[in-house]
Amino acid sequence: MTEPGDTRAQVSPADLIERARRANVFFRASYEGTDPQRVRLPGAAVDELIQGLASGVHRELCQIVPYSAVGRPADLFSRAVFGQLARRATIRRMYLVPGEDVGSVEVDRQVDEDRQHHLHPVKVAVRIGGEATQVPMTGMWLIDRQVVVRQETGRDGMTSWVVSRHSEDVQRASLLWEALMRRAPASGAPQPAPGPELTRSLLQSAKMLYAMAPMSCGPSHQDSANCSWYHSAWQYLRLFDMVSSPQWHAEFYNRRLVEAVRDGARRVLISGTADYTTLAFVLDAIRSVTGELPGRLDVHVVDKCQTPLLACQWYARQLGTEIHGHQADITCPDTVRQLTADGKYDLVVADAFLTRFDRGTATTVIDSWSALLRPGGTVVTTVRLHAGNEWPSVDGQDNRHQVTDLVDDFELRFRERAASWRGLLQVQLEELSTAVRRYATRMVSHDLGDADDVRAAFGRRGFTLAETDVGEVDGELVRTKYLRLCAALSHDDSARRGG
Repeated sequence: MTEPGDTRAQVSPADLIERARRANVFFRASYEGTDPQRVRLPGAAVDELIQGLASGVHRELCQIVPYSAVGRPADLFSRAVFGQLARRATIRRMYLVPGEDVGSVEVDRQVDEDRQHHLHPVKVAVRIGGEATQVPMTGMWLIDRQVVVRQETGRDGMTSWVVSRHSEDVQRASLLWEALMRRAPASGAPQPAPGPELTRSLLQSAKMLYAMAPMSCGPSHQDSANCSWYHSAWQYLRLFDMVSSPQWHAEFYNRRLVEAVRDGARRVLISGTADYTTLAFVLDAIRSVTGELPGRLDVHVVDKCQTPLLACQWYARQLGTEIHGHQADITCPDTVRQLTADGKYDLVVADAFLTRFDRGTATTVIDSWSALLRPGGTVVTTVRLHAGNEWPSVDGQDNRHQVTDLVDDFELRFRERAASWRGLLQVQLEELSTAVRRYATRMVSHDLGDADDVRAAFGRRGFTLAETDVGEVDGELVRTKYLRLCAALSHDDSARRGG
């Protein structure tokens, strides 16, 4: 009802419908874009998109299919269309498979079906680390090397398709295709990278630890109150190679652990761990030397927090074996007595663990390792060297965002790497980004001095140093140097007492 004195014309129902129609036109223009060489479509329009574009392929269609999309029922229509297209054009299809082993029942079934329909499929492994973390795990089509169709995931988790004929977009897609094709296995088996392949395991367990940490975490060496902020984010950061792990020192750990097992090490203690990565290296070494993993191993993991112990037990069960978990403080004499009740250890393994402590407490940890090992037993570890850290370069040659706040930089790098893997992560990117920022803000690493200081600390505790090389890695917030140390406990009791 119009108020007295209101001179505005009354809008009819037909006008309201027309206004709504115009609003829809404006919305579509803002969503699809007004660039004549690029258009965006909603993810639900994929069937219409395929039907519309397939008839425009003249010679070749190069298609990237991420692992998360393999075998979906919604793909039945697209498979039929591409099968028809293969009769007159060449269709090259690349399946991106997380991990080093491209074997997968679902992928293999799809590859066989593709070949029956005269497509040309290949499988490409995408392993954690280095440039692999930058590979988009999203769909892409390259039509006659002239038009690119790529899948994108928005901040709300909804997918869309972007079709572009811009030369820079096409060139970028062509370079990605060619780079990935170089990773496709040739007739000979590729040389595996050192250490265990954990990509698929991490994709399974990251969500599990993210949900479990608030319930299972408590006081730890990372946080005297509660370390859930650490363990909830850690495996997602590990997935994108952004946190310190044995993978940064894979050749060192693989070589030294295999050597120790070959020399007879069977009773093994992992001292402090963020998840099961260190355990995976130990089990990989045992299996490579002995040829199998027994149903129960004399492998022990000690940590103050329950969360990584649960993760280690989960991983061991995936491999059909069992290990021993001990929720205890390695700095306490009672812990040492309990851990050695059934005998001392042949090998102690700890990755970047000592820098969880100040210098005085780190010395106590080394004393504990000395007490846990049998004479001649070995410790294999890495230690972050703060004196060797480098800030991001001014000219940007290290490919990092040039921002003043390193926490901002860390979060941006995570978002950049995780954005194209959203379909595999099971947690919203915004939620993960908050957890990652919390990690970067609260994580503390203590300065234990330079490499000579650390070497001297082990020497004073009766260790003979077998290897103490310094290596540089990308690091978490800044480029970082680590001491990679392997040392054997002296047979001389007076040397172990520092006498």
